[in-house]
Amino acid sequence: MKLCLATLVLSVLVLALGPSVSLGDPCLIVYPDGPSVYHYESAEYYTVSSGHPLYDPAYDRGGLVLIELNTDEIPLDIYQAQNISGFVLDEENQGFFINDNSFDLIVDGFSNGPHTYTNIVLVFDSFDPDGCVPFMSVDAVPAVYDPGCGWHCPLGGLEVSTPTPDGNNCSDTMTCLVQAVGCLAVRVWAFDDENGNLIHDGGECFSAFSHDTAIPIQGRTWGSIKINH
Repeated sequence: MKLCLATLVLSVLVLALGPSVSLGDPCLIVYPDGPSVYHYESAEYYTVSSGHPLYDPAYDRGGLVLIELNTDEIPLDIYQAQNISGFVLDEENQGFFINDNSFDLIVDGFSNGPHTYTNIVLVFDSFDPDGCVPFMSVDAVPAVYDPGCGWHCPLGGLEVSTPTPDGNNCSDTMTCLVQAVGCLAVRVWAFDDENGNLIHDGGECFSAFSHDTAIPIQGRTWGSIKINH
């Protein structure tokens, strides 16, 4: 993810088979540089409150702490977003949600160790309502369309080598001004296009959603936020 839109979701998976063989284009975490609410699904996470053995006040957001279902650990990648105000159970759409159509988006290379992202691409899709295509730009540069990738903006590279405060991960970020005007909602996500073909052939990505409050709220048509390739 890490400059883009409102209502966000995101995550990074990088797997290597050897020194030069990769399993696919990795994703980056993207989230807004402002207050957001994280929507989660019960198949992956649950929340605990004060008094629970896994409750940690340092990670309390709105009275709840998010926990990974299979590990019972706090998902530090999600907590990279410093301004999460709370968590909402949402079996249909998961991610960072923000009510804005113009905001600073953070693209975060959070990973288990040092990593170099060479060709980051920011993708806009899942426009709501269906058929609506907003005006989209990143740092005032309009998004462009490609048949394989759809609407997108190239962001360049990112070197990730700065240890996180707990010392167990690394995180470096880039920030950009994202604007998406004219649709009720837009999904945003980012991946490292390692082979330059503008096709994400990696693992699961989390996304970010922008909600334009200037447009009257209609029945939700958002599809699943997670992307499986």
